[in-house]
Amino acid sequence: MAREWKPYLCLRCKKTFDQNDIALIPGPMRCPYCASRLIVKTRPPIAKTVKTI
Repeated sequence: MAREWKPYLCLRCKKTFDQNDIALIPGPMRCPYCASRLIVKTRPPIAKTVKTI
């Protein structure tokens, strides 16, 4: 089974989550697990292909 991609990563606890998890906590964007504000947006696992000329 493939692992589901979640676009946000907490730099403190290293857990991943999505926008729905963030919406549960009022106020500024925080990690739903440890309440840290050190959050980065990750890249999707599939690379973009660009056609060359």
